[in-house]
Amino acid sequence: MNTLKITIENLDADGWYNGPVDLANFDGNIEIDTGGSRCRFKSSVKASGYIKSSGSIHSAGDINSGDFIASGGNIVSGGDIDSVGYIKSDGYIDSVGYIVSGGYIFSRGYINSGGYVQSGDFIHSGDFIQSFGYIDSGGYIFSAGYIDSGGYIHSGDFIDSVGYIDSSGDIVSDGDINSDGYIESVGLVTCKKLRSGKIVSGELVETGVGTAGGKL
Repeated sequence: MNTLKITIENLDADGWYNGPVDLANFDGNIEIDTGGSRCRFKSSVKASGYIKSSGSIHSAGDINSGDFIASGGNIVSGGDIDSVGYIKSDGYIDSVGYIVSGGYIFSRGYINSGGYVQSGDFIHSGDFIQSFGYIDSGGYIFSAGYIDSGGYIHSGDFIDSVGYIDSSGDIVSDGDINSDGYIESVGLVTCKKLRSGKIVSGELVETGVGTAGGKL
């Protein structure tokens, strides 16, 4: 598979990519090594292979990878972020549209989506997780901040939040739910064990043994 290498020489003074290769539908891998500088794209970026950058990746459109997406900085999209493999950022992840990963989603900063967030494995954030739509994870969900979802929240393992957990739908965990703040859900809260300072829900369901706090 071809690998396109983007360096600082392929960026203009404002950090925009000005190389000769059209990246709207690139057949291969994209490696960005700009010495940690931000690399910006004026249109969507799509690779049949992986997308890897030493610094931040900013796209005015979608970021789409047939393998993984890895960034030494932030990952910012004016459209969707879609990866067959994992998505990993040493900064934050911010998307106007949805964020979808066939593997895990890992961010040392926050995760923010104007669409929904969907992961085939865990979702791990060093700050808050916020989504206009639902949040769905095949593994655990961990947030060093709060978790706020405009739809349901589903985890194939535990849900752990240093802040509050707020959902406009159900909150369903195949494991435990732990929150250092409140838990608020329009729908059901379902888990094995639940720990929270305060629980507000349409109806609380506890499938395991532990203290749930009750329906308020």
